[in-house]
Amino acid sequence: MTGFYQPLLSPSTSITSPQPNSHYTTSSPPPPPTPTAIPAFVYRVHRARAQTAFSWPKGFSSKNQTTILHQTSDLSKFGIAHLHHQTNISSPFISVYDSASHAEAVAAFFTAKYREDCWVVKIDTRHFARGPVFRAVDLLAGMRVGREAASGREAASEREAEWLHSGEYLVTYKIPPEAIVGETIFRRGGEKWDSPGVIGGGVAKR
Repeated sequence: MTGFYQPLLSPSTSITSPQPNSHYTTSSPPPPPTPTAIPAFVYRVHRARAQTAFSWPKGFSSKNQTTILHQTSDLSKFGIAHLHHQTNISSPFISVYDSASHAEAVAAFFTAKYREDCWVVKIDTRHFARGPVFRAVDLLAGMRVGREAASGREAASEREAEWLHSGEYLVTYKIPPEAIVGETIFRRGGEKWDSPGVIGGGVAKR
């Protein structure tokens, strides 16, 4: 797509919201709003078996590069599938967090749960491509509309999801390699490593 890597003017620059009859063609219910600004830095929790792929020539790329979110129902379908880690639906999104400490807590959780190394990658949002960015909390709120209050195991699962997706943004399609600032690696054995922007390398923290 021509001009896809055109950088934002500044970290506080407003993201262009979808225009009527372009990104969305339904009027009810209204789509979740795109955030008007994003933090200067966000943090990607990455693991080898994630749908999102990484390579230095391309940076981070979502598995689904072709779906265009024309309708609210499309956004809901793909957004909720992404947040629930459904592997039967290819995601057009890349998850990032607005807090380094929370991203590190999620990485430690994933390392223990999936028994594989995780990387917390610091990303400079000035290099973000033009395109819609969504907040996980807005998609989850839309999913809960009209539902009865959960109890027992469902309530515990919802509390975990609320923690897991706190401060999470969904970026569409790509994050270019020039946006990567550095990384921290979380090994399966509990060791924590730092590396200046090379996924797979690292220096152990003592």
